[in-house]
Amino acid sequence: MRYYLLNLYIRRVAFAAALDLAALLVAATLTWFLASPPFSAAGYWLAIGGAAVANFVLLYYANAYGLTVLGSGRRTLSTVTASLGVAVVAVLGLHFVFRFQQYTVETMANVAGVYIPLLLGGRMAFRVLSSHPRFTRRVLVIGTSDLARAIARAVRERRNLGTEIAGFLSDDLDDQGAWIEGYPVLAQVHHIDKILAQDRISRIVVASKRRSEYFPAEELMATKLTGVKVESGVAFYERVTGRIYLRELRASYLIFSAGFAGGPWLEVPKRMLDVVVSSLGLLVGAPLIGLAALAIRLDSPGPIFFGQPRVGKGGRVFQCWKLRSMKHGAERETGPVFAGQEDDRKTRVGKILRMSRIDELPQLWNVLIGDMSMVGPRPERPEFVETLSERYPYFRMRSALKPGITGWAQIRYGYVNDVVGYEDKLALDLYYLKYRSLFMDVLILWKTLKTVLLMSGI
Repeated sequence: MRYYLLNLYIRRVAFAAALDLAALLVAATLTWFLASPPFSAAGYWLAIGGAAVANFVLLYYANAYGLTVLGSGRRTLSTVTASLGVAVVAVLGLHFVFRFQQYTVETMANVAGVYIPLLLGGRMAFRVLSSHPRFTRRVLVIGTSDLARAIARAVRERRNLGTEIAGFLSDDLDDQGAWIEGYPVLAQVHHIDKILAQDRISRIVVASKRRSEYFPAEELMATKLTGVKVESGVAFYERVTGRIYLRELRASYLIFSAGFAGGPWLEVPKRMLDVVVSSLGLLVGAPLIGLAALAIRLDSPGPIFFGQPRVGKGGRVFQCWKLRSMKHGAERETGPVFAGQEDDRKTRVGKILRMSRIDELPQLWNVLIGDMSMVGPRPERPEFVETLSERYPYFRMRSALKPGITGWAQIRYGYVNDVVGYEDKLALDLYYLKYRSLFMDVLILWKTLKTVLLMSGI
């Protein structure tokens, strides 16, 4: 997989999910052989398969596969308890409708009674194994530049990815013996051989401040031949954080680095995904749009649908449609302004619509007719594009793609309500532009569905 962040994250989630599945299979097998439930083998294991899928969905939506949760016993217990509570309520509801036989209830209780302790034991084993030095990548950073410091902060904030900073190498005499972002400056750069001999380093990241600094080319080449990976600080930062490092970013890096793929082999399946998902979304969401329209009409005066000019692919302006979530004429006096999380222009119904993202359902029509895509950079208003392009030179690169209802920046950062906040959002948009794929789109849509169901938008 080309994008390092997803690779590390998915590997860890897959490992945790595999332990959960193994726990369920062990519980089901023990129940089958020891309790001998009166089911056919095919029917029993088909039900277990359905339970495995439902179990993963429940745990995922309880955030049990979040990196901070996987690394915490207390948070694991709370998320498992929450998902268990939902499962109990769901089973009681099904029992009320279908009136399960007594042996069916006993079988479910037997499986759950074995599965839950095994699940918690598996999560404990996960934390022990994932923190073991053998499964942790130790990184040596050459340089103490702003980029090097940003890398150190990023790794420290993402300890559960299994990457840690061993320390820095620097030729700056003021750095010798110092600690930077919680990590030591181990030695000068020309002592790299000594550090590699003393420590178990699996990756070297070059984040030097100046070209004039000593660059240990021969040592790095010899080290690379032994299997230690060597890469630039910019590349490592984007792989760990899922965003491009914008400060001091050179156009040459964007031009010559891998990624930024396009062409029919990517665009055709993406368009097929857009048509299928938007069509199904409009069909399934029609009753919801109707109910929302009625609520908007009863709540406040003004139109139900709200059309607003937005900038699309290639700078083309199109009409983007939403369900109205603000008071009619909200910008009559202020002119175009950013919407904030605590914006008092929202109506009572509008707050609910924005939290659930239901207000964006009409944009499925924009996707169907080709103005937008399901996944892409968020479409911005023409009035803001000029301002943002002046502040951020690479902002117009976003117009290489169709804007999306959701996107990498939306699920990782959410909405922004000022010009300054767009730096992080642009860094995420450029990352998506570089590494986009059909798999990444599906992953973003899956994550967005969670946001909608849990009403965690703004």
